[in-house]
Amino acid sequence: MNRVDRTRETPVNRVDNPRGGPERPFGVAQPDLEQALRETLTRQVAAPRPLAVDPAGHAVRRADRMRRRRTVAGVALSAVAFVTVSAGLAQLRTGPTGYTSPTVVIGDPSGPPTVPTPTVTLTGPAFSGLSLISGSKLIVDGRLIDLGGIGPVDRGLPVTGGGWLLIGRSGAAGRTVWSVKTDGTSRVVLAGADEVAVAPGGQRLAWREGPQLFVATVTNGQVVPGVRTPAPETAAPVGFAGDDVLVRLRPDQPGFAIWRTNGTPFQAGKDRSVRDVHGRLPDGRLVALVSVGTATRPCLALLDPTRDLARTRTGCAVPALREGAASVSPDGRWLLVTGSSGTTPSAEDAALLIDLQRAFGPTPTVRPVGPAMVGEVSWLGPEAVYPAADGTLIRFRPDRPDPASTSTPTVPGLSAEDPPVLVAPPAR
Repeated sequence: MNRVDRTRETPVNRVDNPRGGPERPFGVAQPDLEQALRETLTRQVAAPRPLAVDPAGHAVRRADRMRRRRTVAGVALSAVAFVTVSAGLAQLRTGPTGYTSPTVVIGDPSGPPTVPTPTVTLTGPAFSGLSLISGSKLIVDGRLIDLGGIGPVDRGLPVTGGGWLLIGRSGAAGRTVWSVKTDGTSRVVLAGADEVAVAPGGQRLAWREGPQLFVATVTNGQVVPGVRTPAPETAAPVGFAGDDVLVRLRPDQPGFAIWRTNGTPFQAGKDRSVRDVHGRLPDGRLVALVSVGTATRPCLALLDPTRDLARTRTGCAVPALREGAASVSPDGRWLLVTGSSGTTPSAEDAALLIDLQRAFGPTPTVRPVGPAMVGEVSWLGPEAVYPAADGTLIRFRPDRPDPASTSTPTVPGLSAEDPPVLVAPPAR
């Protein structure tokens, strides 16, 4: 059998092995192969492998999220801390209402500020017995207390036992409530609230936060957990009616309701006629501005909060009254409100003093006492004081037939666009 000598075959003549490129170099020495393998492994070990998780990027993103949350929550005060649970006080109940620890911040009290020597003497008949806030200064019977970083302030009232509660203006982070002691030290007791109402004496707070209403007690400058209830986001507490909270349903439309704070869920009710509530009588009834039938202008009415704001008396002979700043005297005799000073629609607005004993008859007793009101009223014994739209303080005695007895600039250099805030118990 003849053996085929394949070594003599010429690769060029084979059709299954065309020569289209350089031949593979098989003549490589063993040391060269080992060196090439070592270099390949070395390069693989030295090259950084991609991480499944980027710790630095994760930390940066987490810090950004935390910073955004704090900004939105209004906690731009570096000296305060969130308090979500008070020791032994935070109890949650299932259901629409329950006791809860409110969203509050409690700050360390600031040290007593240095009380500057007034460059202007704020004493005399116009300032006697009066407390007001102008800018960052609290003026108490002519004495100046520096409020430091507090403000701007929208309302203020003295607290039973001494000191004051100050409610800040509404801003992007909501409203802030401060507790200020008589020596000028202060602390934040509530922050991030949408709207805030304070009971006379400053011992109870009601506020809206998102889709819920809260009510709580203030003790020693701190908020003690209270009751909450779901409510429309347009509803806002505007005052207290005894132990219950007066709620305005919408800021741009008539309609009020009473929230019973005994654990009952909030109900909007059927009232859509009450335009504004001006104050509270000693017997608990509310003095309000209402729309009645086809009347071309609002009427004055007395509402019973124990019967879902049912009207007990109505008087439509009073002049055209305005919504906004108004107050009822502590004895329930007088209503101070802004209204038309004449019988024509173009008549200039003025502060009107109405005798509530005759306001619901055919001939009510109404007289102007000064320019239109722009803020809270202080009732100081037989006298009343209010900030006017022209940048002055108007002080008068309701029992006298003459108009305002004293009119003086609120604080030297103060403009009418930034009137002072009188620190007085609200009549509501």
